[in-house]
Amino acid sequence: MEYEHPPRVMRRAFLPALMAGWCVYLLLDFLTHAVFLASWWERTESYWLPPLELFRRIPFGYASFAIYCAALTWLLVRLNGERLDIRRGLRFGAAAGLVSGVAGVLGAFSAFSMPVSALVVWPVSVVVASSAAGAVAAWVLAAERPWRRFGLILAVAVVLFIAGVVIQNVFFPPPEDRLF
Repeated sequence: MEYEHPPRVMRRAFLPALMAGWCVYLLLDFLTHAVFLASWWERTESYWLPPLELFRRIPFGYASFAIYCAALTWLLVRLNGERLDIRRGLRFGAAAGLVSGVAGVLGAFSAFSMPVSALVVWPVSVVVASSAAGAVAAWVLAAERPWRRFGLILAVAVVLFIAGVVIQNVFFPPPEDRLF
């Protein structure tokens, strides 16, 4: 079987699609863990590094999400070519997220002291973020103007990030002894 290069439109849309997927993945990771699951992290805090050290290591997590989103976007292009649409991206992102999330948490659980609830929390959060990343990456890849779509996604992500920070601080403020 001969290798077929991805269509030119897909090659020029790869970077904005990757960036859009990563942006959405970051946003959903923040909303999931720092806002909606903040109380879970507090209840299970004896398992984790101290909050300041966790905060310092965030760039490693963000780098891992970028690598994941690059592979996800590349596979979307490679496996779907020009047949890409949001539905295919969503389904592929969900499948990839399920495999990655379950495999990752099982591996971590086998070696590290973790709460049993992480066996559910982590894969579910990865499936949600990966599904969204796959959907937006496919949406950008299929666009005539991929950078415009990326800009729209970035703008929406910024607004939702700000809303998340407000929700986090108004409805789920950390106890005074937990402030950095």
